[in-house]
Amino acid sequence: MGSKADVAKFLCVSPGEIDQVLDQQRRFYMPRQRTKADGTIRTLHEPTGPLMLLQQKVKNHILDAVGLLDCIHGGVRGRSQITNTIPHVRKEVVFTLDIKDFFPSVSSSSVRAIFRVLGFGEEAATVLTRLVVWESHLPQGVPTCTGIANLAMTRVDIRLRSLARQRGFDYTRYIDDLALSGSRRLLDFRRLIIRIVETEGFRVNPHKIRTMHSGMRQVVAGVIVNRKLNLSREQRDKIRQNVIRFASTPKRFRKNQDRIRGHLSWLSSVNAPLGKRLRARIEDF
Repeated sequence: MGSKADVAKFLCVSPGEIDQVLDQQRRFYMPRQRTKADGTIRTLHEPTGPLMLLQQKVKNHILDAVGLLDCIHGGVRGRSQITNTIPHVRKEVVFTLDIKDFFPSVSSSSVRAIFRVLGFGEEAATVLTRLVVWESHLPQGVPTCTGIANLAMTRVDIRLRSLARQRGFDYTRYIDDLALSGSRRLLDFRRLIIRIVETEGFRVNPHKIRTMHSGMRQVVAGVIVNRKLNLSREQRDKIRQNVIRFASTPKRFRKNQDRIRGHLSWLSSVNAPLGKRLRARIEDF
């Protein structure tokens, strides 16, 4: 598939429709600001209208068809934050790190190279790149961002998975959260792990590097993994309080039901007994 016409045919639109979307791309992005857990602001660029439809088609028909390594758990059908944490339960040492500005660090040239590797010609790869990038990098909030970011991390994943297998460690990645676990020998490889990430063009957030021994609270992507999967006491207490408050509110005044449902589902996935008890308090769920 080498031309714009080929891409248009593949996406079931005309070349003119693609040109129209690209020419008016700015009007189809809606900036949204979200507060992260650490209090900082994250700006999402949510696509709308025909741009969103085209990006969804790129995701469904191109990105979702690419087989990903077994160490990748974010944005992969059949895998989740839970499957990402299971390999790290009951480990002597857990080492985690976070990639700084993950999505924005994936440049348009990297995205174009990804489409070229997937078999698209230069013109087709350029058109696809323009459809999914914004201001020369990968925007957060678009349907294609996680799939492309996963592919951009391929060399990092291959190298860290290979290192882990050679040394008897476990390695997983959930979006921009990387985790390795194993024996105390893992301590000797921390600098090498960071160097591998950075030599592949990504920056490690120095404030989110964690070395956790078995005597400490070990957390992988927000889930405690010491003896079994669980949420922190603070998280469990907060969910419990929100559920009790919700249950004690008359039905006609209840708000945020989907949010409560989501929190209960998340809690149940890592602590089924507590999740079941709290669900019982809200009979109409």
